[in-house]
Amino acid sequence: MSDVAKCWALAVALMTIVGCLNPRLNREPVARMSEAQRRARNHAAYDRARERIPAVKGGMSPSDVEVAMGAVLAVEQAGDKSGPERTLMDGFLCKVAPSPLTERWLFGYDEGNVLLVGFAVEFGRDKPDSNDWTVRRVERSPADDCPIVGDTRLE
Repeated sequence: MSDVAKCWALAVALMTIVGCLNPRLNREPVARMSEAQRRARNHAAYDRARERIPAVKGGMSPSDVEVAMGAVLAVEQAGDKSGPERTLMDGFLCKVAPSPLTERWLFGYDEGNVLLVGFAVEFGRDKPDSNDWTVRRVERSPADDCPIVGDTRLE
């Protein structure tokens, strides 16, 4: 097999693997990941997130919430090469895990010297070793804060 054919086979395999994580997310090319992350955390992005939150219902999986909130798989492009990928959602600030059975996604904005947490989506699971997270509730006035400012990873 030629080097070109091997590269294409690897690219197709990687796209298939990434697509399996959440095949419903749109892939968006971005020039700089840091700029895309900054835009996803500004006040306008938070306003878009507030408009979408009514679509989040109890029992939804994290993938369902990502789709409802308009998440995209941002792919950094440099010329004809693809770089890092990251799932971005408007207004998403961070995840916190107050207990092994609870995880909260905090939404708001981080702009200038202002960090506002506007709402939280709380997920729960029945057993600590389970990956069956489901939405338990949406809290409109959470008291949570992000433990590490600037952490926008959805891991």
